[in-house]
Amino acid sequence: MPIHHDRLLVSQAERFDVIVDFSRYPVGTRVTLKNLFGWRNRSGIARTSEVMRFVVARQEKEESFVPEKLAPQGELPDPAEADATRRFSFSTNGRVWAVNGEPFDPERIDARPRLGAVEVWELSGETIHPIHLHLVHFRVLSRGGGKPGPYDAGWKDTVFLGADANVWVAARFSGYRGKYPFHCHNLEHEDMMMMANFEVV
Repeated sequence: MPIHHDRLLVSQAERFDVIVDFSRYPVGTRVTLKNLFGWRNRSGIARTSEVMRFVVARQEKEESFVPEKLAPQGELPDPAEADATRRFSFSTNGRVWAVNGEPFDPERIDARPRLGAVEVWELSGETIHPIHLHLVHFRVLSRGGGKPGPYDAGWKDTVFLGADANVWVAARFSGYRGKYPFHCHNLEHEDMMMMANFEVV
């Protein structure tokens, strides 16, 4: 179901289907999509804050509409069906970027969900991490012990993890058996191997 927003909090690798309504802007208006966390240099010039500019070029009769469902979602995983609950903490001690205190080892398996099973995972960290699970999509159940946040609706494969916060997600491990990584999607953290493996069995 579509949800109205005036702004979106989008972390690295998160995906949103966005429909923009320009009908309130007169012809000739320039509308700029901005990154509110964008970096400015010492001269105050915005280097990464202005993402894209739209120019309202003409008036047209509106013949499109936003459907009640943008795409078939399928059934979101039910946490009551969970076979297991797991906890993963993303942290660093200044030298090692780790999941549950362990640096990445490509041979280590930190979870073995069954094919088709639902699991609940708690993800936590001491700073901002966008957490990405390969293979699976999941739903956000809780953020910081409360309800999901305003940008947590629907299927996710990456979730924004705020500083000193936790997020609970429910995932159904369907599709394929095999070994897959999950990791922080901050480029520096990913390059420093803040990741782990799960294997669908």
